[in-house]
Amino acid sequence: MSAELDMSQYTDLFLQEGEEQIEILEQELLKLESDPSDERMQIIFRAAHTLKGSSRAMGFSHFAELTHEMENVLDQLRNHTIAVTTHIANSLLACVDTLAGMMDSIRAGEGDAAECADLVKCLQDILAGQGIGGGLSIASEVVSGGGCGLPFPTQVPEDLHDALEAAKEADSVYHVQFRLADDCVMKFVRAFMAVSIAQEAGEILVCCPDQEVLEEEQFDKDFELVFTSETEFEELKAKFDGIGEVEAYEFGVWGELKSAPVTDKPKLEVIESEDVLPAQSVVAPSSAAQSASSGTARKGDSGQTVRVDVARLDNLMNLVGELVIDRTRIAQIGADLALRYSDRQVDDLGETVSHIARITSDLQDQIMKARMLPIETVFNRFPRVVRDLAQKLNKEIKLDLIGGETELDRSVIEVIGDPLLHILRNSVDHGVEMPDEREQVGKPRSGTVTVSAKHQENHIVIEIRDDGKGINTERVKQKAVEAGLVTADAAAKLSDKEALQFIFHSGLSTAAEVSEVSGRGVGMDIVRSNIQKLGGLIDLESIVGEGTRFSLRLPLTLAIIRGLLVNVAETVFVLPLGSVVETLLIENKEIQHINQKEVVVIRGVTTPLVRMREVFGIQGDYKTPDSFYVVIVGLAEQRIGLIVDRLVGEQEVVIKSLSRFCGDVPGVSGATILGDGNVALIADINGIVKNDRG
Repeated sequence: MSAELDMSQYTDLFLQEGEEQIEILEQELLKLESDPSDERMQIIFRAAHTLKGSSRAMGFSHFAELTHEMENVLDQLRNHTIAVTTHIANSLLACVDTLAGMMDSIRAGEGDAAECADLVKCLQDILAGQGIGGGLSIASEVVSGGGCGLPFPTQVPEDLHDALEAAKEADSVYHVQFRLADDCVMKFVRAFMAVSIAQEAGEILVCCPDQEVLEEEQFDKDFELVFTSETEFEELKAKFDGIGEVEAYEFGVWGELKSAPVTDKPKLEVIESEDVLPAQSVVAPSSAAQSASSGTARKGDSGQTVRVDVARLDNLMNLVGELVIDRTRIAQIGADLALRYSDRQVDDLGETVSHIARITSDLQDQIMKARMLPIETVFNRFPRVVRDLAQKLNKEIKLDLIGGETELDRSVIEVIGDPLLHILRNSVDHGVEMPDEREQVGKPRSGTVTVSAKHQENHIVIEIRDDGKGINTERVKQKAVEAGLVTADAAAKLSDKEALQFIFHSGLSTAAEVSEVSGRGVGMDIVRSNIQKLGGLIDLESIVGEGTRFSLRLPLTLAIIRGLLVNVAETVFVLPLGSVVETLLIENKEIQHINQKEVVVIRGVTTPLVRMREVFGIQGDYKTPDSFYVVIVGLAEQRIGLIVDRLVGEQEVVIKSLSRFCGDVPGVSGATILGDGNVALIADINGIVKNDRG
């Protein structure tokens, strides 16, 4: 390992760690104005310090410069030398935005070049305005009381003794020991920083564990260096101070130490010795006192979690999907054999099949859980958006986030962020009134927007509610008539619930004026389209003067679903259970006709009927039966009845995409392989409902 080592292979690790730290910065800074606690300040400071150390190690100078200036301001805030103000919070959040932009640039291979001089000047002005200089690095806190629990070994093996003595004739010989933090992600990068500092300053005589072990990260969290240098002690110490994610380190001049061997083991052993001279102890705030007093190295938790590439999880999920298909097929074969033969071996086969089915189900559950992410990964974007919009619109808004721990599949998480963000921006811009308007109608000046998530069977339900002015359905009807979406006579007959559905039509907006935020009638149609592509439903309720509620119902995963199998002629179709409301057996005489369309009245509600044979153009001899099986499916408040020939039953199915040669097939969202080996098409309920509605 050398100082000239190509660090590009560690860029992904830097980006991954950096994104996490930037997210922590933004989340905690948003809470800082209302709760400037010492604990919160320490979390923010630690995140900035980690980013500074990582960027320095990777050679991203602009990134390091900006985080260094942030660190200076944060240091004065945590020392209560200056107080938190909206201006300071806005400045720090602007820095976070710039850092995020740099991350995007680095990811694109363009380095960290970004215009941050104005921000650096702004942060420096904040400090200068208070009459203070730069802040102190977190690694420069000196903890009194005899070190950090890493006493120096003070003798070297005989074969190095002469070299050390010779080196002392010309230069100073320094010894530095590091203990990395338990949650350190890029251990090698931290070690590389220390090695680089030592190599640039002089010559490394001892590296323990050796450099190859450090490079391969085959060490726990402790390492040490002995090196020669003409550089002053304080200058070297200042450089070592800049290494982030360090729980503790000790740095001293070798010539002042005596009496114990340098360990040649990957993990440093603690040596109980009264002859050890005190050295400067530099301890990060996490567990510093505990480390100093215990004198022993704590076992890290690094072995408890492992970072896994998403592609590997996707491949595992695909393999589990194939296993589920074969499990179903084996179960079908076993059932067929049991019907034909009465034999002990057939019974044994049945037991084995059941055992395999249980193991497969457990494996499937575990893989599914590994792919699950808490929805707070999406929710965490919202406080910043609401804060910035509220400031821009001069509104007072409180955001409540509920159920952030609710988990759903990563593939769903990746898609729902933008639709939820669009709804949230609309709630802030058009839903919540201005403070004076709220007071005039007896409401508190501050409006409330609530975003909640919860599990409901195999789905997740997300709601966005506001206590604003609500949606005037008469105005919606008027806009719909003006846009040519409905006639005036038809609009007059619409219920409020039906009128609200026009909100999801492109180009329709009830906003009195267009703002930079929203109001152009663009977006809600895309929101619904994206939700429907996920196999989800979106519903809208609003009461004038009380507020509006958007409700989204989404599947937990897009890979494996439970479906209702139905027969149409000799073809088997799968209807996703999440869209199935109920199944009925109706008499032929119950079918009525309205505007040349078949309908049936169910508990006083007129429901349109759609024949699956006609949807998919299935030909063949067909004799009209006296009764029909009808599957009522729903899309938000829209309900239709699908006429099928037979109900087969429920089954867990693996969703397979159609070949690109098939293109988009109307009414079909995918396919699956059944237990008998046949292929069944998965019906696109959203597409069928939309097509029926015209």
